[in-house]
Amino acid sequence: MAEGVTFFADLSIVVTVAALVGLLFSRWNLPLTVGYILAGMIVGPSLGPALIKNEASIRMLSDLGVMFLMFSIGLGFSFRKVRQLGGAVVFPAVWDVAFMVIGGFCVGRVLGWGPLECFLLGLILCDSSTSIAAKTLESLGWLGRRFADSTFAIALIEDVLAILLIAVLNGVTGGLGGGNGADWGSLMLDIGKQLGVLALFLVGVTVIGILAAPRLMNYVTERFGDEIVLMTALGICCAVSCLAQNGLNLSLVVGAFLAGAILSEARSRTRVGRVVSPVTNLFGAVFFISVGLQVDPAALWANAGTIVFITLAMIALKLVNNTVACLLVGEEPRDAFKVGLGMGQVAEFSFIIAGIAIGSGGGHPLTERPLYQIAVGVALLCTATNPYLLRASDRLYALVGRAFPPRLHDLLHWYRRWIANLATRQSEGGQSALAHIRGHVVILGLQLAMILIVFAAVYLVATIPAVDEVIRRLDGLIRFLPLGGVACAVAALILSAPGLWAAGHTWSEIVRHAAEEPFAGEVHGLHRVRGFVKTLLKVVGWTLLAVYVAMLCSGFVSASWLLALLILAAGFYVVRYNGRFRVQYKESHETLREAFDVNALPPEEPVSISALAVHTETVTLPARAAVGGKTLGELDLRKQTGAAVISVSSRQGGLNVSPGRDTLLRPGDSLILVGSDAELEKALALLTQRA
Repeated sequence: MAEGVTFFADLSIVVTVAALVGLLFSRWNLPLTVGYILAGMIVGPSLGPALIKNEASIRMLSDLGVMFLMFSIGLGFSFRKVRQLGGAVVFPAVWDVAFMVIGGFCVGRVLGWGPLECFLLGLILCDSSTSIAAKTLESLGWLGRRFADSTFAIALIEDVLAILLIAVLNGVTGGLGGGNGADWGSLMLDIGKQLGVLALFLVGVTVIGILAAPRLMNYVTERFGDEIVLMTALGICCAVSCLAQNGLNLSLVVGAFLAGAILSEARSRTRVGRVVSPVTNLFGAVFFISVGLQVDPAALWANAGTIVFITLAMIALKLVNNTVACLLVGEEPRDAFKVGLGMGQVAEFSFIIAGIAIGSGGGHPLTERPLYQIAVGVALLCTATNPYLLRASDRLYALVGRAFPPRLHDLLHWYRRWIANLATRQSEGGQSALAHIRGHVVILGLQLAMILIVFAAVYLVATIPAVDEVIRRLDGLIRFLPLGGVACAVAALILSAPGLWAAGHTWSEIVRHAAEEPFAGEVHGLHRVRGFVKTLLKVVGWTLLAVYVAMLCSGFVSASWLLALLILAAGFYVVRYNGRFRVQYKESHETLREAFDVNALPPEEPVSISALAVHTETVTLPARAAVGGKTLGELDLRKQTGAAVISVSSRQGGLNVSPGRDTLLRPGDSLILVGSDAELEKALALLTQRA
């Protein structure tokens, strides 16, 4: 009972503080998120009167807050909108997340951190806050503009990617931080299992939920008041979150977001959002206050220099990443620059990732550094500076634009023309060049999967006890050269060499469709960007393929210099036998084309009537035949019996071969029928029936 009273008292304090902070910061037009975190620091155990110091209450408030916050973000998500926007937002989001993880890793290395801490820093910095971006753009009156829509949509996709990262991280932190010395093999196995569980959960809940939940909400909103609508929506949120956390060992963030995304597909989503909004706003504030409750001001001050450095690096990386990504999908340079500035803040997921890092593995944190405090400090600085950067975006763009030569502006102009032509110009078979590229991308994905299967097969063979013993003996012959691992890697590379050549050929086809066809018949000037696009795509493609192969080879050898030598040797081998691989590829392609091409099937040998179980029969119509005076069309003998009439002979000696439907039947006519025994028996009974 005392615990319940304590939690109620703590919740009362949090709600009261949230109201006061909301009034003050709204009055001064300051970011509410910063105010809530500062308020949590003031009433928390680390500073001031320590009005809230119960760790269980803090943890419960944090869980409630993050669940309803993610639910509200999910309600703003739309599968249809993402599909409609397509690569214009998905590509920049994936690009930004990938490069921010790499950039965060590099920033951590500059600070002298360990590899795992650098990786966690990259995860913390990779996502931009949807709610902060939306509120900032709304306060500036820019929500209806094109770049604002792109900013919000990209941030939303990044939230989805961050949720997937959190789900995987939450499932494998025991192996990372449990103190059991888990090797990378078992770690990758844990990650694979977690991805499998996550995929099943996402697919299952999404499919079943979209089929059932929107219908349920539509039914409830049409027949009941706001109270029942609220309870139904929150019930779905809590049920899916509980299933994710307690049933499948996933983060409740995944379940809450997915529940909101499912309900966003209902026709009544506007009313659901309006009814749920007060609750999600309340607990969103509770979440940020709970973040402040866990902040140690002394740790913030001690790491102030690190926080400032990471903040500046993050803003610069976000600006460059998102600007380049938006330019690559054909955005206007000014809009791309504003998107880059608008994404310059970290999301709520940063606190979740940092919390997993410091509290994982049964009490064994992944890092001894105050990563949570650093994440909060970076979030505060970014949130405070982001509105001012956006307000000054036009002046900053003019300043940056003057630093670039006019030829670069011309190149960007022609590049945007090329992107437009890529989607509209007709290519082979009446399809657009973009459609051809999509088809080749699918083929490339299958080829990369086949290469992975070859390496996996070699790895499994290497785990056979007898083979493993031979590999160990080879590894022990030379101290600095693992001969066994090199032999396995070489065998895998030789077996997968045709696939590597095929992947390179497919990428060349993608480059051809992308860099050649959009320029056909265009005005002078567009060809200026052709060489740039072609070179860029070739370099990027071959580099990524080399990195992919190096990652596969790292399962056998770990030394960087050995991996580099193996990649170079594989490249020379593929080039040396280029002609042979080309012939094999053409033969394989032709075989597959013929196997799936209906028009390429050889003509079937005609089957003679004698080979079938049919024969002919002659019948003469009786004097008072019931069918007398009817035409063959009226009789429709084929439909009634299955037998067919191939000739009709009249009493006067006339012969009608292949009679038509208008042929009139008279008593005394002789008919030759064809069909099976059963069909002829039915026809004879019908034709000889008397009137």
